[in-house]
Amino acid sequence: MMELLTVREVAAYLKTTRQQVRRMIQSGELRAIKVGREYRITLSALAEFLEESV
Repeated sequence: MMELLTVREVAAYLKTTRQQVRRMIQSGELRAIKVGREYRITLSALAEFLEESV
């Protein structure tokens, strides 16, 4: 089973705001899954984002 992170958790990890994480999701920079009204980000999507940004 894959682990899902909240927008808040990803923002804390990246040391940015929740709004910025949502902007990255909307622009397609960061893949996310919508669960109800909230977004969840998989660990693999976060790792992929970090690899691309290096």
